[in-house]
Amino acid sequence: MTDDTESVVGYLHEVGHLKRTKRAGWWIAGVRDPESVAEHSFRAGVIAYVLALMEGADPDRAATLALFHDVLETRIGDIPSPGRAHLAVADPVEIARTQTDALPSPVAENILGLVSEYEAKESPESQCAKDADKLECLLQAREYATQGYALVQPWVDTMVAAVKTPSGKELARGALSTPVDSWWRDIVSSYGSAPQAPRAEAAGA
Repeated sequence: MTDDTESVVGYLHEVGHLKRTKRAGWWIAGVRDPESVAEHSFRAGVIAYVLALMEGADPDRAATLALFHDVLETRIGDIPSPGRAHLAVADPVEIARTQTDALPSPVAENILGLVSEYEAKESPESQCAKDADKLECLLQAREYATQGYALVQPWVDTMVAAVKTPSGKELARGALSTPVDSWWRDIVSSYGSAPQAPRAEAAGA
């Protein structure tokens, strides 16, 4: 095994730590077992892809930006907003540079490019990824609210206000009015009207 291979595998193990890193802000709202950073990043990537299509941006780029946007939290954890005023958090690009220092140059350069673009918030794709981060948090807050966590309302209000793109604002409005189980209730309501498959004839008939 080459040194490059070992460094890439090590990085992939580090990224996997996000599956065990909880989104700490939800503890403030009383959520006992909050989502992980990896769970958040997964849906943020899907949202970024869809939002970029709605905005006429590159969906693949936007989804990739969203997928990598919280990888730095393997090093610093998820810091909830009340703590940020008391901490000097390192530059995300510098954290990414440290994380990727041992990786092959093409890999490291591309990951650094993703982090830099996301943090700059200048490209249409980065704006979609940023909005996707907020929209994912909004959806999660709405889901926790239906589970009885009443203290999540500040997350709802803050995320709605933070979305910038026109399509993102439309999705935020929809998230406020659409029941979180609408997708499932639509499926259930179709059961009675679904065409029935023909019954197989008995053997030998």
